[in-house]
Amino acid sequence: MMIHVASFSSRQMDEPTPMENSWLLYAAVTAVCLLLTFVGQHLLLSDELYFNALAEQMTYEQIQKTIAQSHEWAWLGYSIVPLVNLLKFTMVASCISLGYYFAVDRWVFKPFFRVVIQAELVLLLPSLVKLLWFLFIQTDYSLQDLQFFYPLSLLNLVEPTKIAPWLAYPFQLLNLFELAYWVALAYGISQVIEIPMPRAFGLVAASYGSGLLIWVVFIMFLTVSMS
Repeated sequence: MMIHVASFSSRQMDEPTPMENSWLLYAAVTAVCLLLTFVGQHLLLSDELYFNALAEQMTYEQIQKTIAQSHEWAWLGYSIVPLVNLLKFTMVASCISLGYYFAVDRWVFKPFFRVVIQAELVLLLPSLVKLLWFLFIQTDYSLQDLQFFYPLSLLNLVEPTKIAPWLAYPFQLLNLFELAYWVALAYGISQVIEIPMPRAFGLVAASYGSGLLIWVVFIMFLTVSMS
């Protein structure tokens, strides 16, 4: 995708928002992510849910052991959330920075890193919607329902068990929240480097969009290889 960026402005590129503010924002977003994960684990997942899902595959004792091990290692899942977030923010910001570098031959990272963290707030909304949905609307649910539910996504318009496993992730990724995330990225970029929204969205599509496509293909390949 060609991007016409001759009029990109570099205002404030030499004086970006202090990186320490970005770290505070990163800590806040990660804290909200951890809170949503913790609440979801404790309010939505139950031993009965695991028994119903695994009853045909394991004995009662095996299921008990599996549940006990999941509780024992639950801390590991929480502990890697900050690292996963940091890697994600860094990779997305790097993709955008690389796209900007190819456009104007200038490497900028810190302002884009902050934009990426701010935009992540949009992607926390599906977790909140999922929590409220199963707490107050679909109160009778299975483990499979939890695994495949993603609000406002293409996956919710089809029967997950009737599509190939390698299609589940791209179907989940095609959702309105992801589109809103792209818009949030484009808006943040347009404010940082003072360009119109269409051009900023083009930069997001060419940089982050390309990286996302590679990631999706990689996940699909892994799914096919492991199935």
